Amino acid sequence: MTKIKVKTSAEEDLIILILLVGTFYAHRTILTRLLVYSVSICLFLFVCFIFFKLYRKFKFINKNRTLVEVDKMSGIEFEIYVAKLLRENGYTGVRLTEKYDYGIDIIAKKDGVTWGIQTKRYSSLVKASAVRQVVTALPYYGCDKAMVITNSYFSKVAVTLAKCNDCILKDRSKLRSISQEKY
Repeated sequence: MTKIKVKTSAEEDLIILILLVGTFYAHRTILTRLLVYSVSICLFLFVCFIFFKLYRKFKFINKNRTLVEVDKMSGIEFEIYVAKLLRENGYTGVRLTEKYDYGIDIIAKKDGVTWGIQTKRYSSLVKASAVRQVVTALPYYGCDKAMVITNSYFSKVAVTLAKCNDCILKDRSKLRSISQEKY
């Protein structure tokens, strides 16, 4: 096979350029409309993308979440979810502590009691260290009582330590009934 080399001169290039410009000029209204539609579609898709991202980010706040959905949350999503449940169940002044807390994730008040709450979104047993953290942080945050809330269950040592320190434990089975018990 032989290669065919096509040589174009500057005059031919100029003619092609003039034809292209003329074509664009002749169809400028169609091209302008096409450009407007393209930009509009891109903006619409961008807004849909942002809405979808925000929806996915904040949909975990819905109190009717299944435990399977709760299990998929990140730690901070679980903290926010628990804070919302607390608010919905009569706790006031509910606030999350700083990012690097000293053992208490949420502070909330109910019936004159200030609660220091440690949240643990785990796939395994919650150990005694969670109880130790929340109990020792009570004076630092000025809290009266301690509570640990998890989507999982507690080890026997954690349960024993909690009883000795008057710490309330809420496991997977009690996650939805946070405020229904009297302490």
